Amino acid sequence: MDLLNGKIRSIYFQYLFAALGSALIVSIYTLVDMIAVGQYEGPVGSAAMACLQPMFTLFIALGLLFGIGGSVMLSIARGRGDEDSGNRFFTVATAAALVVALIITLLFVLFRKQFLILFGADAELLPFCMDYTFWLTMAVPFFLMAQVLSAFLRNDGAPFLATMATILGGGFNIFGDIFFVFTCDMGIGGAGLATFLGQVISVIVLLAHFFRKKNTLRFVLPADLAGDLKDVLSAGFAPFIVDISLGVTVAIFNNQIIRLSDSDRLAVYGVISNCIVLFQSMFYGIGQSIQPIVSINHGAKQTGRVRQVLGYAMGTALVMGVVFCGALELFPGGVLRMFMDVTDSVMATGPAILRVYAVSFLLMGFNVVGSYYFQSILKNGQSLLISLLRGFILCAALVLLLPALFGFDAIWWAMPVTELGTLVVTFLLLSRSGVLKKN
Repeated sequence: MDLLNGKIRSIYFQYLFAALGSALIVSIYTLVDMIAVGQYEGPVGSAAMACLQPMFTLFIALGLLFGIGGSVMLSIARGRGDEDSGNRFFTVATAAALVVALIITLLFVLFRKQFLILFGADAELLPFCMDYTFWLTMAVPFFLMAQVLSAFLRNDGAPFLATMATILGGGFNIFGDIFFVFTCDMGIGGAGLATFLGQVISVIVLLAHFFRKKNTLRFVLPADLAGDLKDVLSAGFAPFIVDISLGVTVAIFNNQIIRLSDSDRLAVYGVISNCIVLFQSMFYGIGQSIQPIVSINHGAKQTGRVRQVLGYAMGTALVMGVVFCGALELFPGGVLRMFMDVTDSVMATGPAILRVYAVSFLLMGFNVVGSYYFQSILKNGQSLLISLLRGFILCAALVLLLPALFGFDAIWWAMPVTELGTLVVTFLLLSRSGVLKKN
């Protein structure tokens, strides 16, 4: 596939469908787990899964840090005709991700209970969380390596193998949830086991790329390890912040809900947090699909092609946003029933909560795509600003302030207001960059 000379529309949609497939299956790991656990355990299981969400976002964030950061540097180097530098970035990113994964695994082995309490688990929810994370802890290296290898394979002309890896792993996860949770009567622990084995399968499939003739990724000895690692971390820091911010936001939401309300509303937020993972993953798919195209054309100074692919991405984000928002506005009760065996108390408050939160999904895609665009052209400051506004700066502040100022139910407006404020900044930055204007 010729990213520098081929037809942009055709290239974009090929990468988009592959990236969306990968993003969808990745989100299925938490989505199907939530459905299976919610149907088996009821609202308490859904509330426990909400407390586990920050762990998933941490794994995905670290995978993006090294995977997207390394693959951006690889694509830009190849756009300049420098294959050796590209392979150095691949080596450094992969090795660093593996080391970090082992450290995270050790920390969770030693302090798993303390982390779960920090994420919002109380005495009622903690036993459920512990059962699930027994398996999830062992899955950490596979989670990170699946993210990293998928990013590099997309940049090495193998987007469909990356998609196939996630489809096979996610497909097993669906089967495993049904078999382990219900047939084997393992409950929430069975969902954790299914997730672990699904990630192992994904990594095995991804590794097959290195035995193919078309593989051009090579492990080489870096001449400047510290410098190459700094470049990778710099390029990947913005998408890392996006996901780690989500984890922090979910943890703050969990603790605020448990402190100010009850487990029924936490169960509803468990449904919301899984919708966030699903919808945001799809928006990530748009960003990841444009990253190789934007990076290599930016490196080759093909500004017109960069502008064209950004236009396709923003249009896709608009369509998806309307669909996601509309689904929750029109069918909130159906969404709740899909995720859990609902009680009357959950149905009394849940639909109204979902309708308020749905507004954020209408706006989210533009901000995610904007962040990925700036990160793809190494405008890391702009990308980081968008990411920080969506997470640590606006959202976390509003989650804490709105209930204090307007009562507890105002907390559900935190994310819509955050996305709207960030959207204004995103389009100001895009306008200043000149990419919205034709030369």
